[in-house]
Amino acid sequence: MHIDALTLTDFRNFKEAKLSPERQINLIIGDNGSGKTSLLESIYCLGSGRSFRPGTHKQIIRHETSSFTIFARGAGERGDKHTLGFQRDREGLVKIRVDGDLVRRFGQMAKLVPVQLMTPETVELVLGGPKLRRQFLDWGVFHVEHRYIDAITGFNHVLKQRNSLLKQRVKSSESTYWEAKFAELGEQVTKERKTYWEGFEPVLQERLKHFLPQYQFKIQLKQGWDAELSLREAMARNKSAEERYGHAIVGPHKAELKMTANGEDVKTILSRGQLKLFVAAIKVVQGEYLFAQTGVQCIYLVDDITAELDADSQQKFCEALIATKAQLFVSAINKGELPDIITSADTKMFHVEHGTVKEL
Repeated sequence: MHIDALTLTDFRNFKEAKLSPERQINLIIGDNGSGKTSLLESIYCLGSGRSFRPGTHKQIIRHETSSFTIFARGAGERGDKHTLGFQRDREGLVKIRVDGDLVRRFGQMAKLVPVQLMTPETVELVLGGPKLRRQFLDWGVFHVEHRYIDAITGFNHVLKQRNSLLKQRVKSSESTYWEAKFAELGEQVTKERKTYWEGFEPVLQERLKHFLPQYQFKIQLKQGWDAELSLREAMARNKSAEERYGHAIVGPHKAELKMTANGEDVKTILSRGQLKLFVAAIKVVQGEYLFAQTGVQCIYLVDDITAELDADSQQKFCEALIATKAQLFVSAINKGELPDIITSADTKMFHVEHGTVKEL
């Protein structure tokens, strides 16, 4: 889907902001602190239900107001029109509307707005903990196979219940029930992840040869327990340890993506700039793969596109973004700092200043 109209009310420093984006490239220009990143954040909220910035939802709501609202109008790749509304108040109450109807599950809106975010902090996908890599993987699985949300949501609920019982050292028929559900849903989540990864990883490998040809990458999905065992068998082998520690130590919640370049951990062999290009490649390819599998385009949000990338890397990154033919929102302090390939294409440019947005 691409966004044709976006309206923010009481979002960060915007009392009200309206913009009508271009179908492909949109430049968001303004000084630091003007609200550029907040515009990207609002679109990200439509696709994820939360901010990518630190803090709570209360900090997103404009000072001395009770709630924020994001409204968007757009169209899918088949020409289908959609309206989306997302509101959250200080108490955390959420209202979501899709095509005018109040919906209970956020996934009903998220599936229409698949968003890929690229900021200077995106390298945490590699440098941060395994949870970030599981979230990256689960985003891809969900958008290719929407029913996956039932499996992963169900598993997370069961994990919470089972950990609570393990912490209490409770042994009962209730424990047996949750163990069975844990094994059932854990296997289902892992099967969906493996199916996605087996299709995605070869495509990623081909693109990495273009982005960083001097390295041979290997990215392995570790499922979270011994691959030679079923999850039930792994649970049985680790039963005493789980009872001792008071939480589940095997299962898809322990899954990991192990990433190496030329046989070494990418964190140790790649420079900071190379890490950013590596993660950028992963994000671009994930969007391309989604389009190839479903015909649905991502929206790419890029904050500070030039940070830590040399001119050649910037060129590769921008060429790859434009080649997706997806809708792009790119922020910068001024147009002059952006690569020519971005600014010379058909674009719309918006200037952000003191909580106002003007199309230039």
